[in-house]
Amino acid sequence: KKIRSPCVASGQIAFLTMTVLVQSPTVRFHRGLHRNPADVFRRLRKSRRTTTCATLRPQPCCQQPLLARVASEPWASPSAELVAETPAERALSGAIEAHPLGCSSKPCELLLRGAVQHYAWGKLREASLVAAMAEGQAPAGAGPQQGGQEHFAELWLGTHPNGPSAVSSSDEANCMHESSLKHVIDDDPSYWLGEDAEQRADLPYLFKVLSVRQALSIQAHPNKQLAQQLHRQAPEHYPDDNHKPEICIPLGHFEALVGFRPAAEVRKHISEVPELAFLCGAASGQGLDREPDLRELYGTLMRSEAEEVRCQAAMLLERLAAKGAERSPEEELICRLAHEYPGDVGMFSVYFLDYVRIGAEERHRFIFCAPDEPHAYLSGDAVECMAMSDNVVRAGLTQKHKDVDALLSMLTYRDDLLADLVGSGERMAPHVVKYAPPVQDFVVYEIDGPVPEGLYLEKAAITTCVGGTFSVHFRPASVEHCSEGGMKHQAELGSSFFSKAGSSLVVDASTSGSGRLFVATY
Repeated sequence: KKIRSPCVASGQIAFLTMTVLVQSPTVRFHRGLHRNPADVFRRLRKSRRTTTCATLRPQPCCQQPLLARVASEPWASPSAELVAETPAERALSGAIEAHPLGCSSKPCELLLRGAVQHYAWGKLREASLVAAMAEGQAPAGAGPQQGGQEHFAELWLGTHPNGPSAVSSSDEANCMHESSLKHVIDDDPSYWLGEDAEQRADLPYLFKVLSVRQALSIQAHPNKQLAQQLHRQAPEHYPDDNHKPEICIPLGHFEALVGFRPAAEVRKHISEVPELAFLCGAASGQGLDREPDLRELYGTLMRSEAEEVRCQAAMLLERLAAKGAERSPEEELICRLAHEYPGDVGMFSVYFLDYVRIGAEERHRFIFCAPDEPHAYLSGDAVECMAMSDNVVRAGLTQKHKDVDALLSMLTYRDDLLADLVGSGERMAPHVVKYAPPVQDFVVYEIDGPVPEGLYLEKAAITTCVGGTFSVHFRPASVEHCSEGGMKHQAELGSSFFSKAGSSLVVDASTSGSGRLFVATY
């Protein structure tokens, strides 16, 4: 190792020239590569915590952290004041250590730990995929997460402030360190987001895993203009000013109400179900020159008086109980919803909305929840990706805030969208399926086997394993042979990663035929 022209002033090193290959457990430089230490220590100088070289604990050189090794160099001034490593820097160092020669001094990927949401509709711990994945992400020896919680509904992977993910890694002493993913991105947006850093300061999407035990609310997500309006009027209920299109990819048997049934089918239900006809005011509409449309019928139903709803619901359930085994699937669902949400008007939405059932054997199916379209997930596990927003307008099947007027006014009432809202992903390569809804905020890939050539990810991405075991690693597309020495991960249930823009995800092997990786990007 030969160091040329050392210059230390106020703890800032002018430059280094490495004339032979230098290797250390933490940083590696190539021959002839000029590095400005102001870049290397840029994040370190942001910390408010400082220390002098004399206070650093002596360690063997091969075990010392980067800061201590710099302090011990013969050209470093003993009185120079350096900044101690931040938690984010320590979180990065574990992955940096294993990064291959010739690659960036930062890793392509970081390990993620998601945030669990314990909503009442979530599955109990023992049956919840979310709980199992959260345990898979927990640091070794940390014990069960949220031990006092019963319901494990959602696992959030991303930077939304209502459930931010953490970057985690272990240091040389095998101690876990964590910092927020948002902090890491903010620290160097151009590195993690690439060219997009000039236009945005965050990810445009939120990635989730859902474990649904009972029905979610009758709901819709606002378009961007309405989201801004609702956020201004009631930020306590609508925390974001962004729209929220979302895609749901079932991981087994899954049920949902999605979009409006054809109007003729709805009118047939009204003519056959007297309790529904009463609540829809159909009797008063018989003298009109025209039939009430979906907007009028559904609006009348959802604005019904609570006591009338309870009375009609009781009469309907009594009739359905008498039918026994002759009940239709929709009638079975109504009985179930009545048990979960007694006396709630939302149970009558079954007669208005398409009842979608996706079987466990139906792989690669999706449900797209476009803005301003009604839906309600009913049961099952799923992967979900959406624009960065937590805005939900609810009107039934919930104990949360209901905004019936907002929901009824925002809906499109189109009854011909089912084929656009429920479909199948596109097989774009062996073991790779693409889900690309008509939005710019996100796209999702599913990987169910080896992808040795790598899946190129132009934008920053989040990858999570929902089953099976994979050998994976990430490589920067601009550097040759990085994959040969890159840090390989054994991705198991719950394993999740954040990767920089311009990376390729290489899947070397899958030890289980039922394994599934999902990748969210944009």
